[in-house]
Parts: sequence; C-alpha cells; structure tokens
Amino acid sequence: MPVAVHHPMINYQPDRLSLTARGVALADRIGRTLRLWRSRIRERQAFPILGDRDLHDLRVTRWELENELRKPFWRD
Repeated sequence: MPVAVHHPMINYQPDRLSLTARGVALADRIGRTLRLWRSRIRERQAFPILGDRDLHDLRVTRWELENELRKPFWRD
C-alpha cells in the first residue's frame, strides 16, 4: 500500500513573493524613486547658473532650459 507523504515543494509558488519580500521590494522602489527625484532637483537647481556659452556647449537653448526648469521634480 503506497504511503502519501507531504512534500514541502507541493505548495511552492515561485511567482508569489512573501509579505516580507514584497515589503523589501516596495521599500527598494521607493528608495530608487526618491534618489531619482533628488537627482532631478539638484540638476535643475544647477541649470540657472549656466551661461549662454555653457548652454551652447551643451547644445541646449535658453527656451529648452526654461521649459525644463518649469517641470516639477517628479516629471521626466
């Protein structure tokens, strides 16, 4: 008579993350987003000190610069 044995891999679902793993993944995404936003803020704060020659070297017009500076930090 065969004996039924419960194997721990029977209910294994690799596509589902544990609650802890989801929390870590969420915290990682939040951290990456905050770093990106902080980077955009720093970059946009540095733009106003650029002169016309600097903008020409970067191949950016004054109009493009002003449009970039009008954007909120969360917009790309």
